[in-house]
Amino acid sequence: MVSPYNPITSLQEEHPTTSLASPVQSLSTDSTTLSSHPTITAWEASWNVTNAIQGIFVLGLPFALVQSGYMGLVILVLSAWVCNHTGRILVDCLYEEEHSKESDTVSKVRVRHSYQDIMDACCKGLWPYWSVVGGWLINVAQVIELLMTCTLYLLVSTTLLCDSLSAVALPRSACSLVSLMFLLPCLLLTDLRPVSMLSLLCSLAHILISLLVILYCLSCASNWSWASLSVSVDPEDFIVSVGVIIFSYTSQIFLPPLEGSMEDKEQFDTMLGWTHGVACIMKTTFSLLAVLTWGPKTSEVITDNLPPSLRPIVNLCLLAKALLSYPLPFYSAAEILQTCLLR
Repeated sequence: MVSPYNPITSLQEEHPTTSLASPVQSLSTDSTTLSSHPTITAWEASWNVTNAIQGIFVLGLPFALVQSGYMGLVILVLSAWVCNHTGRILVDCLYEEEHSKESDTVSKVRVRHSYQDIMDACCKGLWPYWSVVGGWLINVAQVIELLMTCTLYLLVSTTLLCDSLSAVALPRSACSLVSLMFLLPCLLLTDLRPVSMLSLLCSLAHILISLLVILYCLSCASNWSWASLSVSVDPEDFIVSVGVIIFSYTSQIFLPPLEGSMEDKEQFDTMLGWTHGVACIMKTTFSLLAVLTWGPKTSEVITDNLPPSLRPIVNLCLLAKALLSYPLPFYSAAEILQTCLLR
């Protein structure tokens, strides 16, 4: 019997006549590429997911909570559950069930590697060229999203560096060049292990930022007011806030390569559940305490509400976080482009 998580090449060698072979024969290059990469542990995978869902955009959640009121608290919790659930479903689509007549058991075999492979499987039997067109559209959309994320991190890094070096009065172009020089080593990334280590450092920077803001909010507990959260909200502001909250939880684009590189793939669901659960607790606590502290005066970026003595330290931590957040989307975009070229 084939083990639950054998690569597709083993499946084709042991069952050359199985019905799963024909739709995935073109994936041999992807499987070879994937298996040549060093594997990562569940902890390393969790740091990458945490990097994605605890991004720098979390700083806008308090303002989104002000705009959405008590319903925003519900959306913060509900979005974590929905994104966790949909992430499991998407990864489950990479597998097919195999029935063993000898032992009368059902096992899952990973026969796909990417969202393009899922598109190929879904569109098979429709218009002859639709699977090819749909697969390329999926890849183009993913690359655009990842490159836009990389560009945004570069812009954020430049802005934070300019603010940190305001006394020197460096031109913005020079700050952008300095940020770019720090990010050039990303070109040397060849597997997820160093990316996971950078994601760990990014998560530590995020924890430090959250602790600084939370501790300051706790020091102002005597001035807290629940009147900052309202039941009735403006529909337009509410829709925008929901978009910000949901976007802060999106990690689905990174999940197929992460799950495929894990040593023990059976731990994937547990890892995903824990990361989303912890993120939900931290985001809800962070946002609620900030709103209770500053109320309607909460800025779109919460660091603008911090006192001048604390803001430079937080900005430096944010700069480190923005630079350390860059490798994950860059590596994912490079992997997708490499897969397309190898095909």
